[in-house]
Amino acid sequence: MKITAVGGYKAVGRNMTGVSIGEETIAIDNGIRLDTLQMYDREIEALKKWSLEDLVRMDVIPEIERLKGVTAQVISHGHLDHIGALPINKPRVPIISTHYTTEIGRRECQEGDFYSIDYNDEFEISKEISVELVEITHSIPYSSLVVLHTPEGDVVYASDFRFDNHSTIARPDYKRLRELGKGNVKVLIVESTRSQEKGKTPSEAIVREKLKDVMEFIDNGLIIATTFSTHIERIQSILTEAEKLDRTLLILGKSLLRNIELAQRFGLLDLPFNAKLLSTSKAITNSLKEIKNNRSDYFLLATGHQGEPDSVLSRLVDGTFPFKLHKGDSVLLCAGVIPTPINRATRYVLETKLRSFGVNIFDDIHVSGHAAREDHRYLLKLIKPDHIVPCHGSIDMRSAYAALAAEEGYEMNKKIHLLMNGDSIDL
Repeated sequence: MKITAVGGYKAVGRNMTGVSIGEETIAIDNGIRLDTLQMYDREIEALKKWSLEDLVRMDVIPEIERLKGVTAQVISHGHLDHIGALPINKPRVPIISTHYTTEIGRRECQEGDFYSIDYNDEFEISKEISVELVEITHSIPYSSLVVLHTPEGDVVYASDFRFDNHSTIARPDYKRLRELGKGNVKVLIVESTRSQEKGKTPSEAIVREKLKDVMEFIDNGLIIATTFSTHIERIQSILTEAEKLDRTLLILGKSLLRNIELAQRFGLLDLPFNAKLLSTSKAITNSLKEIKNNRSDYFLLATGHQGEPDSVLSRLVDGTFPFKLHKGDSVLLCAGVIPTPINRATRYVLETKLRSFGVNIFDDIHVSGHAAREDHRYLLKLIKPDHIVPCHGSIDMRSAYAALAAEEGYEMNKKIHLLMNGDSIDL
């Protein structure tokens, strides 16, 4: 068995790993790196003007040419750093994922040969290799741990995940993970984004309580909330609390609308009766005109939690829209900063501009979708892998995971393997 680190083994983003058995190779994930994308183009569609070689050199997409003999592409979940490069790399093989993730894939890449499967069903890739998707909790619906069943043993790919026993839309499948641990897990390929963080990642239930506490506290002025457009469980929590305020609710931004519409199709989201969904600049401008003299009657859910230049919130603070934030307005930042230098910078700029308006900022209404140290330790004890390959992170993040694995008895360079983009290892 050969494991090839294609992308995500240098920094957070553009995830892809290859698993090869003989002449067959399975590519897992096919993502973009969001912060470098912002440096060059703000829309994935615009990336098509660049060559594949340029996009690889710019650290935007993984270099799929590093994999030979690819017979299938598996996608673990629908975040762009795992699925966003599909329309650019255009794999000419079956693309396998959950039903929800498949819909995101089809939306981004109309040319793909998609196969959607239920959790715990085995999809036969060849006579010797099959793939199974195991339910796990993350910050997007229908996330999965990818399991490849091979003659050399099982491969478990865990990027991204957390253990949340109080999610309203998903549950970790502990039973199946224990079953895998009683078998032959040859290698665990596992995210390392928060491996340096102590303890366990808190449940999304904590955010529900934070939202309730903050929204009951604000008594006047315009309220604007922002979060990840794919985080349907959090969007539902925001909308549920906003509905109690008896304010007109405006949802602003294309990505929010697209993901809300998909979640409604899957029965995952209930919109308040008075919510208005607006995506075009003209529609947003017209609605903002209505707010000026009745600020305390409105609640806005808008894109822009990372300070992305073209997001609705950034355009509000930059004056692109004919609307000004006032002293006493409130902004709820319901998303953490994605740990990359560019995102830290754009978020810093956003918060600095908000403070210049005298806006009340309610930060950290958020819990991560990624596992912390004790989550990782628990997964190791559940599935008992022979080898470990940390992925999805900087060298510091992956080294921290290696140190954790060493605490559990795994030996560096024999059982723990730190790879860089382009490296491969035979197990």
